[in-house]
Amino acid sequence: MASLVSDPAADDVASRHSVRSPTIFAALAIGVLLALQFHLVLTRTINWDETHFLTQVHDFARGELTVPLQTLHVRLFAWLPATDLLGVDQVIRGRMVMFAAELVTCASIVVIARRFVTRSQAMLCVLAYLSVGHVVQHGFAFRTDPLAAALAMSALAVLTRARLGWIAITGFALLTGGAFMVTMKVVLLGPAFAGLAWLRWSEQRFSAAQAMRTIAAAALSLVAAGLIYMWHGMGIAPPLQAGAMLNRSGEAMFFLGAPDNWRYLVGAALSGVPFIMVLAALVWSLASRSDFTRDERIALAALALPLACVFFYFNVYPYFFAFILAPVAAGLAGAMPLLARRYGQGKVAFLLLASGVTAWAMEDESRLNEQRAIQQAVAQMFPQRISYFDFAGFLPEHSKANFFMTRWGFRNYAAGVVPTFSEVMAQQPVPLLAAVDRQPTSPLSSVMRGEPDGPWILPADGAALRSTYRQVWGPLYVAGTVLGPDDEREWNVLVPGTYTVEGELTVDGHVFRNGDLVVLARGPATLRSADGPAGLLWGDHLKAPATRPPERPYWSSF
Repeated sequence: MASLVSDPAADDVASRHSVRSPTIFAALAIGVLLALQFHLVLTRTINWDETHFLTQVHDFARGELTVPLQTLHVRLFAWLPATDLLGVDQVIRGRMVMFAAELVTCASIVVIARRFVTRSQAMLCVLAYLSVGHVVQHGFAFRTDPLAAALAMSALAVLTRARLGWIAITGFALLTGGAFMVTMKVVLLGPAFAGLAWLRWSEQRFSAAQAMRTIAAAALSLVAAGLIYMWHGMGIAPPLQAGAMLNRSGEAMFFLGAPDNWRYLVGAALSGVPFIMVLAALVWSLASRSDFTRDERIALAALALPLACVFFYFNVYPYFFAFILAPVAAGLAGAMPLLARRYGQGKVAFLLLASGVTAWAMEDESRLNEQRAIQQAVAQMFPQRISYFDFAGFLPEHSKANFFMTRWGFRNYAAGVVPTFSEVMAQQPVPLLAAVDRQPTSPLSSVMRGEPDGPWILPADGAALRSTYRQVWGPLYVAGTVLGPDDEREWNVLVPGTYTVEGELTVDGHVFRNGDLVVLARGPATLRSADGPAGLLWGDHLKAPATRPPERPYWSSF
């Protein structure tokens, strides 16, 4: 006859097993998504923002960086230019560091969420973060976002769990000050900081001592930001110029009305449907008041509140969500007890895992081979550093001479805030134009094909670029010109220097043979060909690669 008395030892084993199983499954799911994401670290097409990020590192290494704001990363990655790798592969090395930063963000999410829920439920918050398609694709991007997220989330973890003595306060201040110097948009996380500060104050029964510690942490953060700025900015830009940059950056962050990037908002929503479902459960849970105290509900709501910035923040691009969703993911802890009771943690974890795997599987075809081919071609043609024009700073070993051709960059260009192409060419030789635009219809590619300049390139600049550069290999245009048989023209030399003569050519009355070198100064030069085609090409017998240039596109979508 079976005993009706329970076995305490067996019950204890079963209890431990019931606790460990959800934790183990959540950990395995997180491991799977991180492994798939590391695959993207190595294979995902380099984004134009990543090349711009790397260009700043090279400018700093050469002593040419003039922007002290939002460039603290150049010190962390100052070792990259010495690796002697192609720019593409330097970005991949940088991504590995950013992937480590993302691991710090994930750990911070667990630390913060553990204040409210069990370990396994806190790990579900990390899984929710990693399940969003834009996080899968950009959580490791070589940009400010992963680094800023790691610093800010570490500061929030300190605020949530640490005893606020002077060591913790100092650490908190250094983390927040550093995060602000990485990117000003850390201010968007203000509600999360305020909500957790309120919770800590309530835990101490709203004591004056706790209030003073919180105020000290905030004040010391401002001091830390100022000191880091002074240290980093020494020799980079004068104080008045830096102040103007700060004002322009602040103005560029916000707008009113419908967001210009609404399509990216829609894409973010579609890439994170399970995340949105958990977010809806959070709203329901906080409204029901069943699992948490009033002050805990305030803190959880405050963690989720930064997401509201998508309705007024300017740069709502896919990479932004790897930053802004980090505190929101910690706030999802408020939904986990409700979801665990209603559906079970295993089902929730599986749904989130499936979402992340789907995002990885839908990744665009990699364009790394095309990007490497272009950079190898430039390295062959120009072994020494030169200045060049392009869209995003695709050739970090060389000196980008024009503005970063984003929407905001073109606004500054049209307003005269940055030099025009003609003004740049009047100041320095720019022998190369790399039309590695995002699309064939992008401004530089369109101009070089002789199409209408449209609303982007000023007519005078378009004419100057077309008359100065000739196509040499795929998207690469080099200063020079081509004449037909018995042709004569006056060519305005906008890129002074040594040119190689092709064919038989008379330059300002002097006859040159094929392969001769001629040094041209800036200004008009009278050219006349003989009975065959002739031309000029900048450089000393510059040779284009014998291989075929890669086909477009050179980039993937965001």
